[in-house]
Amino acid sequence: MGKLIRNKAFLKFVILLFVLVPVFIFIVQTDFVVVKRELFQIGFNFIYIILTTFTAYVLGTWGWYFCLGNDRKKISISQLFTIRQIGETIALYNPTGVLGGDLLKVELLKSKHISKATVLNSVIVSRMTAMLSQILLFTLAMVWVLSVSRPQTDVDRWTLSLYAMLTILVLLKAYFFYWLASPLRHPTPDSTFPFKKNITHIRSLLQDVKIFFRQHPKMFWASYILFTAHWIVGSMEFYFILAFLELDVQIIQTLLVDMSIVMIKSLFSFVPGQIGVEELANKFMLSFIGISAGSIWITASVIRRSRQLFWIGVGSILYLCLKKRPQHATV
Repeated sequence: MGKLIRNKAFLKFVILLFVLVPVFIFIVQTDFVVVKRELFQIGFNFIYIILTTFTAYVLGTWGWYFCLGNDRKKISISQLFTIRQIGETIALYNPTGVLGGDLLKVELLKSKHISKATVLNSVIVSRMTAMLSQILLFTLAMVWVLSVSRPQTDVDRWTLSLYAMLTILVLLKAYFFYWLASPLRHPTPDSTFPFKKNITHIRSLLQDVKIFFRQHPKMFWASYILFTAHWIVGSMEFYFILAFLELDVQIIQTLLVDMSIVMIKSLFSFVPGQIGVEELANKFMLSFIGISAGSIWITASVIRRSRQLFWIGVGSILYLCLKKRPQHATV
């Protein structure tokens, strides 16, 4: 028994290091002198950025809330916000990305008398509604930018390729909704097929999404709408930053920029602390919409990093407060 306790304590220590090291790298690599200078430049306008991201996070929490189905009544929005904020902070800076963050969410929800299966299903369904709503907005924003604004950058020569990519995204999304509405079938993969266990697991997860869609269609669409609002409000951060720098941009442009950066960062989630990834993504996407001045993307990157530092602090405080609360038996 003593050995088991020691092993469990060691495992917790390893997990803690795995969580904290990327965040530590992110903080160490931050030039606080530059951060201070840029924050003084925008002054109290920084509050608008914090309020914008806070509203987006609340909408994202609300979207996840509906994915808990009838068990959502067992937890308040504020409690779920706390758990989601902690998980999303870990997902943003940990090499495991959303996997590590979502597993932490499941662990933190164990004390809320909600079954583990329900929690896991809610995480999967919420990720799906978030992704589907993101594809919708990304497609609309990209079509608008390509057909109306037509930024004069090197990216224009890839217009046909971009339209082809958008067409594929639309078809995939249409097929997915068609699949959701189709009758339930139990997957029976060929036993000789390589990676059979992985394929079976993925199919099982998708079946859970399909079951939730058929049993709780209103909650599914409520989550979808709330995540759509989540992305739109979240993109307002870029809009405010550029407006404070006296640049004339439209919300649909910043929507495209913000969601593209989210996808780029997801592809490079293995980079500790996301050092350099977001900065390069900011530079590329701002150039795409016609903002190529070096000082602009640098300033935008510094301000966004300042916002991230603020929410790291909030996430840390929320985690400490959560750990101090009395824990109940798990279901």
